[in-house]
Amino acid sequence: MDTSFKNFLSELGRLIHDRSIISCVYPKLVALEAVNELTKLNSSLPGLISTSKEAVLNHLKENPYPAVVFVTEHLFDGSGLELIQTLTESNLDHRFILILTNNHTLNPAIFQKAYFSGVVCDHNIGGPTCVLAAALRAVNQNQQFIDPELNRVHPKKTNPPNVLSEREQEVLQLAADGMSNKEMGAELYIAPTTVRGHMQSIMRKLQVNSRTAAAVAGLKLGLLNQ
Repeated sequence: MDTSFKNFLSELGRLIHDRSIISCVYPKLVALEAVNELTKLNSSLPGLISTSKEAVLNHLKENPYPAVVFVTEHLFDGSGLELIQTLTESNLDHRFILILTNNHTLNPAIFQKAYFSGVVCDHNIGGPTCVLAAALRAVNQNQQFIDPELNRVHPKKTNPPNVLSEREQEVLQLAADGMSNKEMGAELYIAPTTVRGHMQSIMRKLQVNSRTAAAVAGLKLGLLNQ
């Protein structure tokens, strides 16, 4: 872990007040490393890293503490929005940060819902825009942060064709399972640089710019095993 990332986590840790951290994101990807590391910063309140809404519900039954819940719109076993709506009925003061991929299909009006402390794009987490820090400040100040990127008008993308090679589909599946390039290389008996080349080709073909978005696109196109 490099020094800049440690400093970034330290800043985020100072923004967490008396809440556990729950990371419920699917697919499980290295791009969300910062969120997952946050679950370990508050040792007095047990956090959770999962891909399942059922696992989150069970965790909160056993550990009924207010939490900051990071959740993607797609989960291993259903909708992230359904999980959020279920948790809003709890008597605990949970705060929710919705993580969106490039492939989200949500109506922008839903981002204004009062139960969201933050709505951020996955590829901006930990980047120069510091959207994660801004979202956690909103948690502490009882405000709402919406990633500025969501207010920009983007050209409509055409649906990408199913043009991934068999090897690219294998790489995409392993990436969705949370493997690093080195781990994928060992699994497939190829060099990490070759894996990186496959990932770049996959993102180009699926018309996305992050591993998370590629995995979600693959999920929607039926290229991944759930």
